[in-house]
Formats: sequence, structure tokens, C-alpha cells
Amino acid sequence: MPAALIGRERELADLLGRLEPALGGSAQLVVCAGEAGIGKTRLAAELAERARVRGVRSLWARASELPDVPPFWLWRQLVDIDDLDTGDQISGRVALFDRFADRLDPSGAGVLLVVDDIHWADEPSLLALLHVVRHLRDRPIMVCATARDTPIDAAPGWRSIEPKLLSEPNARLLTLTGLSPRDSAACLRGAADRPIPDSLAAQAHAMTSGNPFYLRELGRSLGTAVTAELVVPATLRAVVDGRMAMLSPRARELLRAASILGGEFAIAVAARLVDRPASDCLAAVDEAVSAGLLELAAAAGAVRFGHSLVRAALQDGMPLRQRILLHTKAAHAIEELYPEAPAAHAAALARHYAQAAVVGQREPAVRWARRAAETALRESAFEEAVRLYGLALDNAADLGPAERGRLRLARADALLRAGDRTAARADCLAAAALARRSGDAGLLAESALVLEPVGDLVWDRDIHEECAEALAAPGLSDGLRARLLARSTEAALYLGRLDGIEQSSARALELAERAAEPHIVVAALRARQLACTAPEHRQTRAELAATMIATGARTHSPATEMWGRLWAIDSLFEHGRLGAVAAELSRLRWCVERTGGPVPKWHLLVAEAARAQAVGEFHESLRLAGLAREIAEGLSMPAGFGAYRSLLTMVGHHVGHFPETLVLPPAHTRGEVRNRLFSGLGTAMPLAESGRRDEAAAVYRGLGPPAQWDVPPYFATIVLATGAMIATRVGAIEDVRYFADRLAERRGEHVSGSGGTAHYHGPAVLWLGKCSAALGDSKAARTQLAEAAAVCDDVGAAGFAVEARCELAEVLLADGDLDGAAASAKSALPNARALGMRPWVERLERVTGATDTRGVLSPREREVADLVAEGLSNREIAAALVLSERTAQNHVQHILTKLGFAKRAQIAAWVQRTRT
Repeated sequence: MPAALIGRERELADLLGRLEPALGGSAQLVVCAGEAGIGKTRLAAELAERARVRGVRSLWARASELPDVPPFWLWRQLVDIDDLDTGDQISGRVALFDRFADRLDPSGAGVLLVVDDIHWADEPSLLALLHVVRHLRDRPIMVCATARDTPIDAAPGWRSIEPKLLSEPNARLLTLTGLSPRDSAACLRGAADRPIPDSLAAQAHAMTSGNPFYLRELGRSLGTAVTAELVVPATLRAVVDGRMAMLSPRARELLRAASILGGEFAIAVAARLVDRPASDCLAAVDEAVSAGLLELAAAAGAVRFGHSLVRAALQDGMPLRQRILLHTKAAHAIEELYPEAPAAHAAALARHYAQAAVVGQREPAVRWARRAAETALRESAFEEAVRLYGLALDNAADLGPAERGRLRLARADALLRAGDRTAARADCLAAAALARRSGDAGLLAESALVLEPVGDLVWDRDIHEECAEALAAPGLSDGLRARLLARSTEAALYLGRLDGIEQSSARALELAERAAEPHIVVAALRARQLACTAPEHRQTRAELAATMIATGARTHSPATEMWGRLWAIDSLFEHGRLGAVAAELSRLRWCVERTGGPVPKWHLLVAEAARAQAVGEFHESLRLAGLAREIAEGLSMPAGFGAYRSLLTMVGHHVGHFPETLVLPPAHTRGEVRNRLFSGLGTAMPLAESGRRDEAAAVYRGLGPPAQWDVPPYFATIVLATGAMIATRVGAIEDVRYFADRLAERRGEHVSGSGGTAHYHGPAVLWLGKCSAALGDSKAARTQLAEAAAVCDDVGAAGFAVEARCELAEVLLADGDLDGAAASAKSALPNARALGMRPWVERLERVTGATDTRGVLSPREREVADLVAEGLSNREIAAALVLSERTAQNHVQHILTKLGFAKRAQIAAWVQRTRT
């Protein structure tokens, strides 16, 4: 029977107050924090009981402080994780987390989830919980977690995830402190089950700071003491020792030995540690359960310590020799008892062998840690894999340098998947040093291949140099040489070293096909795609995308297929097939979910944001781009900043520019030539379109002549379109001619990137029409802009369709074609308003205002307009109407203003049209 809840009325009321809105469909998360024994679990148990009385289903999960629990340990206690296909065929993390969420409350009637000791939870479990908390805000669910409030007690996963959990709008931290003196006395007396003097109770409160666990332990000892004196132990070990003294010698022996197994353990394994049959240990287990030191666990044949501090106290003071002996016995027992399920126990075996390696062989610890890490990788538990590879390295002193180097590379791969590029880089450098020391050319090559170019000058240059060093080594296989050439090609392209990349990528593909290994072919295909990103290679890229997709399907590799899907999306954008992009995104999403990891998720979000921007779903585009930016910032991805800013600029082009795009980005993001170009263009365009033309011109001219810009081939058409827009706004007419000539070559195409990160800027003929208008060729501009509007309608580029019709209306208005201008503007206005395109609404309304002129002019102004149409000067008009020349001039100016014209010739054209 649980102890009475004492002194926690306020905290319980707080929790019950959170339960009400949760059951009403507004999910809640409360983390009850405090020191060990402060009463967090007891408070959660009382909440669960109150919820049960109300008919609310309660679920419990308890984290383990041991690092060798299986990944997703919390969720294994809540749902049948094996039924969710989480073995070798595990789906992507997002899909897996969604399944976890669905299993929590399948009926939708409401559920309370209690997570005990969450500060020890494995990071994969916490990431899944974060996903659930974020995505079940409108579900009847309450999560109550208990956590230690001291950093030293927290596992790395909790230190990483806690701030994110508590920053959620539906989350709250409830801190528990010690009981008051009065409540402490009540707790002490209740545990002693006899009267306790006030002085003794006060002494107990002072020495325990009101910690309920300590008070109960003291109370129990007082209840069995022969005197009424308070003998307070100096440490928890003394308290536990006092309770242990009530057990039989066989029970004490079993508990002390089992303390090295973890919070929860199998009785059969513990029995091996004391060299007794499991059946002979059952009586000892019953004793410990009765004494409150053990509890029955959910798993058959397993028990757990009632409190982790009990287990820690049992281990405290255990001689080193005894510890080593027990860990050795535990490892052997697990191997013998579970020969058919080694993967499930690999982490535990690694820990036990590592502890025993002080006097024994380290090889078993390395072997089992590596095996457990590989299992964790297959289950997308990347952080757990990093820890396990680290355990293997800690015990790798007896291995040769080449073997240690390959362990380093394995951990580097896990670190990359977990999003820690810096640590992965350090492991690769260490592996390369080991390769040089051992003369292992293969290891040197592999160390150069783990990391990928990311658009950072120093990072990519190092990769390029390391590939060159590895390629110079003799005796490399065709496969390694192909991979190195491929990686070197990628780095060279990001560095702007374009000479020879087509040849090196072709050679890499040739060697890869000779090696006939799928992962090598994939590496070569990726390099070849990047080498062929110039606009003239559109057909080649489409073929490469199809080949990559087929390779991924044939080899059952979602990661491989993912790249093909990304390239296919690029190709669809280039051809303006926006409807087909949506269908391809669903296939990409399937690949990303099954690949796992933050980088694939980032690629998916960028592509989804680009599609939303292309079709005029601007709010959705910004939401997706924001999620992508969060991932990129977490990974310190240079490409992430550029992709986000580019998207923000294009959305701002249609809805109004955002403050952050009106200033040059921080210097560290634009340190190399290409980044300076992109930063400059990405700032000058918003400035120019926001009316700050002098500032825009200064930034634009600082980039040098457009013909000399260093433009990567995959952004060639985007740079042309952006440059053209800026040049037209700042009056750089010669530059406009340059851009018009270049865009004329791409007239039937669409402006899009082609490097695997989607961008869409509308049809090229739209930007060509803008250039023609700026150059005064209104005939060409009308034709091109009308064509652009039709193309945008056809492909579903809603925002660009509004833009094309607005530009066309302004050209028609300047030509005096008021009816045409009005028709074009009025056809675009409803969509512009519906899409929230504020700058374009204003421009379109100016056109419609200027064209709606019948009856606007006064009779005298109409007389003046007729005379202007006859070619009379202001002096001649004044003489004809008996006016002063100044008055005639004012009439002409008023007419120009009312009609929205700039030249007298436009007045003449308007008069002719309105007479018919």
C-alpha cells in the first residue's frame, strides 16, 4: 500500500488543474523536478490514482540509469515496439514516432502518461517524446514526467532535450522542494507507525531538509528501534544497510550482486552471480520485495530496484575485485542464458566486459560494443550508436592502428547521422592520422570519404585536399578510386574549381561501373549529377535521376532513392511541372522517413517549401522553411542559411520583403567569393523592390560586372533572373541588355536551381519580358509577358501569374492602351488579394485607377487634352483658350497625374482611344 501523500496538496492541485484541459483536448506536459527522494514518483502516482477514479487510462514508463538499455526503452514499456517493425526493417523516425503516438490513446478517450526518472532516458526515447508533445497538442493526453533537478544526475540525452521540451507552449516545470517541518513530522511518524517526540521530528527535518524518502527511511528505522533516539545515517548507504540488515544473508548476497546488473534485472542472471539455481533465489526476491527494496517488473522473471539510490548504495564500497568478478559472471551468464538473442543483450554484454577488462581481455568489450552500435544504427538510435562506438574505442588499446581507425570512422558516421559534424570531423582526422602511421592506404581513403562537402570554404577545401592525398597512394581498388574521384569532384564544384569536373566525374562513373558495387555507383552518380548542373545538361540530369531512383529501388535503399527523387524534383521545376512536383514529393517523403536523420529531413522541407512558394502558398512555404532552418542551425550547415534566405527573398518578392533580407547577412556567412555574390544579390533585390534603390545600387555595383561573376552552374538561370530584376530597378541599362541576351537563350525554360536543393523563380520568359520593358521595347515586352502569364496559368504558378499580368498591365498603360491595361490588371487583382501579395495589389490598383478615367477629367481639362492630342504646345493651348501659359501648364500636369501618364504622347493616345 503506498504511503500517504503528505504536504503536496498544492502540487497535486496544480497537476489536477492541468489534467482538466488535457482531457478537454489541449495536451499538457508537466515535468516534476527535484532531488532524489523528494516525492516526485509518489506525487505522480497520486495523480494517476485520481485520473483512474475518473476513468482515465494511465500508462507508466520508467527510465533506467544504465547506458546499456535498448534504444527507445521508454516506448518499449508502453507499446509493442516489435510489432512496429523496428528491427532491421525499421521505418524512418518520424513514421515510428507517429506510431508511438497513435498507440498511446487509440480510442481518443484520453490518457495520462507518467514517465518516471526521465532524466535517465535514452535520447531516442526523448526525441520520440518531443515529437509526441509537439504533434498531439489537440489530443486528450497529459504527460507527467519526474526528473532530478541536478545536472550531474542527468544523462546527456536529457540535458539536450529538456530545454526543447520545456519550451513547448503546453509544457510546465513543477519543482518540488522539501516538506515543511510540520509535514516532515507527519511523514516521519507515519513511517514509524508510532508517536515520535517533536524534538526528534525537528531534528529529523533539519538533517534531511524535508526529503520524504530520507524521512520515511528514518521513520522505519525508528519504528523498529529499541530506543527513541534518532540515529541518522551519514549517507544513504547507511539507511539502505539498515533495511538490508532485516533480510536473510542469502537475500543480502543476491541484492548486492544484482546491483551491478542495473535498475531492472532478470532473476536468472542474478542467480548465476551467486552461483545458485534461479528457483533457490525466489525466496530471497520475495524478502526484498516485502522490504520495499525490490518491485516486480513487467517482464516475466524480472524485478527492479524500488529506487535507484538503493542500488547505488549497495554498490558503494564494493571491493574492486568483487566488482570485476561479478561483471565477468554477468557477461558469461547472459551469453549462456540468451544465445538466440545476442543483439538484444549486446549493450549489456559490452558494459559488463568493459568493466571486467581491467584484468582481462578487452576484445569482448570491443566486439559487443561494436555489435550493439550497429544494432542501434539500424534502429535509427544514432546517439546510442555514438555512445557504444565510444565504449568500443575506450577498450581498443590492444587493437592495431588500422582497426582503431575504422572504429573512429564508424563513430564518425554515427555522429554525422546524429547531426554532430564537428565531432565527426575530429574522428575522421584521427582516423587519417592512424592510417598514415600504419601505412594503410585504404583507411586513408575511407577517412576522406565519410564527410561530404557542405558549401563551407575551409571544410570543402580540406576534403578536396584529403581526396587528392588518398588518390596519390598506390594500390587502390577501382571502387575506392571511384569514390575518391566522386568526392573530389563534389568538393571542387563547391569550391568553384570547375575545370575538369566533367572528366573526373565521368572517370568516377566508369570505375564505379567496373567495380559493380551499388554504393560505389551511387557515389559516382551523385558526383556526375553535380558536374552536369549547367542548364544545357537538363536531359542528362533527368536521366541520372531515373538511374538513381532505379538503383535505390533495386538495392532496397531509401537513401539512394532519395537522391534520385531530389534530382527528379529539380528536373520537374526546370520544366515547370509543378503539379508533378507534388506527387514526387510524396515519394521523396517516403524515402526520407525510412532513411532517418536530420539532413534528409532538411532536404525534404526545402523541397516542400519551394513547391509551396512556387504555387503561391506563401504562409506554408515560410512555415516549412522555418523548420528547415532549425535543422540547419542545429547542424551548422552553411547551405541551410543560403537556402532559407533565398526562399525568404522569393516569398518577399511577392508578399513584401522581410527586414532580415534588407541587410547584408553576417560576414561569416559570406566569406568566400560565391557567398559574397549570393549575399549581395539576395540583399540588393529586396532593397531595390522596397524603394531603397541607392542602397541597392551600391550593393549591386560592388559585385563587379555581371559577365565576370563566378556563378556555379546549378544557379546559372537564378542569377540571371535576379540580376536582371536588380539591374532594371537601379537603371543599369547595359547590364539589362546583358541579362536579356543571356535569358533569350533560355526563353522556353523555367528559372530553377539544379543542385539537389529545389528553387523556383517562374518562367524565364517572365524575366525576359521585364528586361524588354526596361529597354523600352514595349512590343517585345507585351508578347513576352502575355506568354509568361499563360505559362504560369498552365503550370499553376499562381504568384508569378499575378506578377506577369501586373507587369503586362503597366507596359500597356505606358503605351496608352488603357483598355488592355485595365483588363490585365483587373484579371490579376482577385488572385493577388487572395494570395496576400500586398506590393502587387498596390501596383495593380494604381493601374486600374489610372485606366478608369472616363468622366474623371473636368470639361476644361478635357478641352486641354483634346488640344494636346492635336499637337499644340502649352503656349498655343493658352492662346486658344484665353488662359495664361502657367494655367495651361498646370492643366496639362493635372491631366498627366489623373491618367497616370508620364508623357504628353500618352495623353494624345488616350484621347484618340476615348473618342472611338
